[in-house]
Amino acid sequence: MWVVWLYDSRVTGLADSVDEAVRRVRQAGTDLRRVEVKKALGGIPQSLPETISAFANSHGGVIILGLDERAGFAPVGADPKPLAVALANACQNLVEPSARADTDIVEVDGMPVAACAVAPADSVRRPCYVKSQGLERGSYIRGHDGDRHLTTYEIHAVLSSRGQPTDDRAVVPDATVADLDAAAVAVLLERLRRTRGPVFQQQDDLTVLRMVGALATGSDHPSLAGLLALGVYPQQFLPQLDVTFVAFPTVDAQPLQDGTRFLDNASIDGPIPSMVAQAESAVARNMTRGAVITSQGRQDVPEYPLDAVRELVVNAIMHRDYHPLAQGTQIRVELYPNRLAITSPGGLFGVADPDELTRTPITASRNNSLGKLLEDIPMPHSGRTVAENRGGGLIAVKAALTRAGLPPAKITSTLSHFTVELFGRHHPGVDRSRQSRASAPSPAAAVTPRQAAVLGLLEQGDLTTAVLADTLGISRQAVLKHLTALETRGLVEPDANRKSRNVAWRLRRGVAG
Repeated sequence: MWVVWLYDSRVTGLADSVDEAVRRVRQAGTDLRRVEVKKALGGIPQSLPETISAFANSHGGVIILGLDERAGFAPVGADPKPLAVALANACQNLVEPSARADTDIVEVDGMPVAACAVAPADSVRRPCYVKSQGLERGSYIRGHDGDRHLTTYEIHAVLSSRGQPTDDRAVVPDATVADLDAAAVAVLLERLRRTRGPVFQQQDDLTVLRMVGALATGSDHPSLAGLLALGVYPQQFLPQLDVTFVAFPTVDAQPLQDGTRFLDNASIDGPIPSMVAQAESAVARNMTRGAVITSQGRQDVPEYPLDAVRELVVNAIMHRDYHPLAQGTQIRVELYPNRLAITSPGGLFGVADPDELTRTPITASRNNSLGKLLEDIPMPHSGRTVAENRGGGLIAVKAALTRAGLPPAKITSTLSHFTVELFGRHHPGVDRSRQSRASAPSPAAAVTPRQAAVLGLLEQGDLTTAVLADTLGISRQAVLKHLTALETRGLVEPDANRKSRNVAWRLRRGVAG
């Protein structure tokens, strides 16, 4: 793998990493995102600490001193010993915190050169910055073939991952309780007092709203979370905290020959439940639909499962960055002829890898108060709440895509944004045979989001009721209820006597894949 040779010399050895790096830069004819090459005939370049910072703040990288790019990356005969010492010193003493690096003298075309493999810094130690330049001016990240400064916002994003942000609890000073929707507040209070135990039954309304973070602590003014979730029109005070929807006519967002730029274009305002419903509706009315003929007649098949679309919009709103530096950036829902992309400000929060999100519930949340609040706020004209807040949203999305015969979602996380892309039935990666099977009506069509999460977990292998309950954060009795419903639909089955406490459940053959 690219990442293995890139920085983990314990696996491949630094010499192997350098061989692969040289092969790649010679093939490309230039430095690469994760490879930096210098002649270094006069010693280490002044920009070397900047490259070390950039590699440590990105995905790591290989630095090779003693090759000439203009000569096809051939060795120049520089003395490698002082260069290797200077490289090690730079990684240890010229950046803060010190960069983890494997430094040595290796051979390229039979001649010695100095090289080091810089490992990516742990998230709690970033940003790694050049000491002489300071944190604000000396923090770098890697571009295609060079280093660039981290922006002020990107530095904030890195630092925020060290602790728990509280931007969603910030007071909105110009708003008052009167700017909250009285009916929505009444529904929330009734549900809290009915389902959350006596603690809320013994308090007055304003105290309960403060306890759940809808009002700012010690204030009668709404918090940012409370205004977004319960406000009559939150954008009166927070104009850019909304969702934009655009349907493009071409796959690269270029206009048609007649000048048409958009097939549909909407600015979606209102409280969160309304924005989720409007965004789902905008996607539904613009995406293509296929037709399946069954014994019951013609059935329309949407391009993308709407439960997956809804889940992604909720995730984008609930987990976006609400820091003041990010409040000028909207959530974008973009529909192309071949894909649907949903982008929110702020990268993935916490230490999780994006690839884990579709396999394991991740409960780390940038906006704890907002997530908790949305557990008890209902969607319009629906018995369900906006969010379950159990970290299984992308697992449910994966299950919905599998049932629809669509490829897995593509997840992209940078310091400044988080994007999930779904690919339609006309995308080259779609398995046509799976699509045809999945398009036919099946018992899986009516599963709930929680049942979809169960299916997503079982795609990874057989699991006991206890493990499912612990992973989803619900009781064993609730898990058994969902499993029984899925078994009735022919989607899951036990692998032993169902009365055993250790019984494991699995997908029935033919359901997955």
